[in-house]
Amino acid sequence: MMNEENENNREDLKKIIDQFKQEVAKRDQLKNELKITLEELNLSNSEYLLTIKKLEEYKESFLKAYNRAEFYKDLFSHDINNILQAILSGMQLCEAEIDDSSEIQKDIRIIISQVLRGAKLVLNIRKLSQLEEIKLSLNRTEIYNILINSIDFVKNSYKDKKIKIKVDSVSKQLYVQVNELIRDVFENILINAVKYNKSVIPEIEVKISKEQKLGVNYLKMEFQDNAVGISDPRKEKIFERGYGQNKNVHGRGLGLSLVKTIIDNFNGEIWVEDRINGDYSKGSNFVVLIPEVN
Repeated sequence: MMNEENENNREDLKKIIDQFKQEVAKRDQLKNELKITLEELNLSNSEYLLTIKKLEEYKESFLKAYNRAEFYKDLFSHDINNILQAILSGMQLCEAEIDDSSEIQKDIRIIISQVLRGAKLVLNIRKLSQLEEIKLSLNRTEIYNILINSIDFVKNSYKDKKIKIKVDSVSKQLYVQVNELIRDVFENILINAVKYNKSVIPEIEVKISKEQKLGVNYLKMEFQDNAVGISDPRKEKIFERGYGQNKNVHGRGLGLSLVKTIIDNFNGEIWVEDRINGDYSKGSNFVVLIPEVN
């Protein structure tokens, strides 16, 4: 009986020892895992601190480069405008003193037009920069009269050309959510239609209608011209910033990049189609959608 009891005690003790060994093994395993985790954590923390330090250095470097670029931009705009203004004043004085029929008069007018073009380019660069930095506020605006004023401006800018511009509008009271830059949109599209036109009489028809898209009411404006047209591979590229600066590419300058940025700011859309479907050489149709307001 005593032997049997001792045997049971030994078995119980063995079980207790085995359980203790298992607990020790688990503890050692957890200890090792915790040690590895702490090492990894310290390594990750070091990498994190290093990354933060690098990001701070990049940020400081970027801010310095940005401020330097802003300084050069302002300096360029100011000095170039002063130079152009001096040239323009001199040419206008010459224009007033020289007979209209003189060949020199024609050259003076060419110089004046190029000076005005340079001033417009500087202005466009500044506007593009502002649009990329901030989202300008929008206001309820009646744009039919703005369009008519833009048409008058373009006609007066090209008095040597017999330009025909027709407006076919659903109404003369057209309200959209835009700002003063809508004038730049109209003028750039209209000027391109004249500038890149080989026809004896540049013709532009502006069609204005209303369209609903994805539950939003839009004013749809189509600027149809008889200019040189735009081939399919170039239809999207012409709105890209920098496209056309390559001397081998016949682009449309900074204007359409500015137009695209402005229209995006208005939450609208712009694209170009063939005026005659399938034949780009017959001219272009620039389509603009701008959200309408009551």
